[in-house]
Amino acid sequence: MDCALYVGGVREETDNDPHTLDDTLARLGQGDFLWVGVVDPTHEEMERLGDALGMHPLAVEDTLGAHQRPKVERYSDHVFISMRSVSYSDDDITTNEVNLCLGANYLLTVRHGGPSLGEARHRAEEATERLERGPIAALHAVVDAIVDHYEDVAAELVTDVEEVENSVFSPDRTEDSRRIYRLKRETLEFRHAVAPLRDPISRFAVVAEPEELRPYFRDIADHLHRALDAIDSIDSLLGNALNAHLAQLSVQQNEDMRKLTAGATLFAIPTAVAGVYGMNFEHMPELSWTYGYPACVAAMGAVCFAVYRRFKRSGWL
Repeated sequence: MDCALYVGGVREETDNDPHTLDDTLARLGQGDFLWVGVVDPTHEEMERLGDALGMHPLAVEDTLGAHQRPKVERYSDHVFISMRSVSYSDDDITTNEVNLCLGANYLLTVRHGGPSLGEARHRAEEATERLERGPIAALHAVVDAIVDHYEDVAAELVTDVEEVENSVFSPDRTEDSRRIYRLKRETLEFRHAVAPLRDPISRFAVVAEPEELRPYFRDIADHLHRALDAIDSIDSLLGNALNAHLAQLSVQQNEDMRKLTAGATLFAIPTAVAGVYGMNFEHMPELSWTYGYPACVAAMGAVCFAVYRRFKRSGWL
């Protein structure tokens, strides 16, 4: 638990014991606020925090649930936001839930796994003039850090998609369908983390108070739109890459069939001649001729060579 009091935008350390929150909140002055950050709280800890901060029971319940759909819920005196932090490594998207509750004089962040939010807090504490505007400035710092990372993940996905495209269109025979399918599945999970936030964040940017912070939330909404546009592009590129890969496989199979057909034709010519001369007839041309055997072999070789040249010029071999 990381609990701190902010007076005039400057951090003042306070007790991290949830049982002392009532006293801390009672001595808050005008413009002061409390920023509480917890990781994987127990039910009892969350109940205590909810009672001290005056949170709605449904907000407390949603905060404990680590499988919420990204959303923004407005209650009478506070706003609940559920979103997902996203990380990407080795073609694998990992999402972790971050729940935030914004009140008039507090911000509560509840993280269920995933990367720490400490860096976002440190950056916010460096901009004391913005934190002077209250807990909504702290909310902006957290949401902005999470959304900015969406674009970083999208850029990493684009790099991997380009690798797949280069592999698909390379002259080598590659097995790309499995990786393409995996990337499409991870892109779908990425979309599920980002898409539900677009409209709520856009609406929040219109009504955020104080009004001078609205441009900052509009900037977050713009970043969300860019991330979603990137996800759409990635999904489209992966679909095209999969279709191209399947087309390449079809072309390669046709190429193999042509080579097999040409090879079978080359073997069929001497087989036919040998089959004729292998029949047990007494009266056949050239059976008693001294040069009959070499002439027959030479004729078969000449015909096979002519057919081979023809297949070679047509690209079948």
